[in-house]
Amino acid sequence: MTWEVQSRRVRLTQSRLDAKLTAYAQYVSDLARKNAAPSDAVSVDMSGTAPSAQDRAAMEAEIQALLVQYSDELDELATTLNDPLLPPNGTQKHAIQRHRELLLDFEREFFRSKTQVRQVLDWHQLLGHVKQDIHDYRTQHASEVQSYLDERSHLERSHLMMDETLDQAYATQQEFRGQREQLGHTLTRLTRIAAQMPGIQSIISLISRRRRRDTIVLAVVIGVCLVILLLVGVRR
Repeated sequence: MTWEVQSRRVRLTQSRLDAKLTAYAQYVSDLARKNAAPSDAVSVDMSGTAPSAQDRAAMEAEIQALLVQYSDELDELATTLNDPLLPPNGTQKHAIQRHRELLLDFEREFFRSKTQVRQVLDWHQLLGHVKQDIHDYRTQHASEVQSYLDERSHLERSHLMMDETLDQAYATQQEFRGQREQLGHTLTRLTRIAAQMPGIQSIISLISRRRRRDTIVLAVVIGVCLVILLLVGVRR
C-alpha cells in the first residue's frame, strides 16, 4: 500500500477518533455539571439528552478500538517508509512523528475523561447512600420531630399570650398613673383655692361694711335735706 493511501486512512481514523473524544469529553462535562447541581433529582445517566450507562460503555469501547486502529495504521504507515529504493523525506518523517504525538494526546485525554467519569460515579453513589441514610433517619424519627414541632408551637402560643397579658397590664398601669396625676393636679388646685379663701372673705366683708356705711351716710344726708326743706316751708 502506498504512502498516500495509507496516509489518508490514518487521517480519516484520526478525524473519527477526534470527534468521538470530543463527544465523550462533552458527555463527561455534562455529567459532572449535573451531578454537582444542588438537586434531589440528580441522575447519573442524565436521561433524555445524554447517553445511558450502556451507551457510555459502548462509546468507551469504540474509542478504545479507534485508538488501537490508529496505532496499527501508524505502524503500517511507518512500514511504507522502509523501502530502500524510496527513502522517506523530512515531510513524511514529520507527519509520522506528529501522528504519534496526537496518539499520545488522545490516549491521555481518554484516560483523564474515564477517570473523571469514575470519580463522578463514585461521588454520586456515595451521595446516594448518604441521602438514603438521611431519608431513613427522617422516616424513623418523623413522629418525634413532629412532637418537638408541636411542643415548640405550643410554647410560642404561650409566649404570645403572656406578651399580650403583659401589654394589657402595662396599659392599665399607665392609665392608673395618668389618673393619679390628674387627681394630684386637682388636689393642688383645691389646696390653692382653699388657701386663698380667707383673703376673699375679708374683701367681701370690707365691701359689705363700706356699702352699709355709704347707705347710712346717704340716709343722713337725705334726712338733713328733708328737715331743711320742711323748715324752709314752715317759715314761708
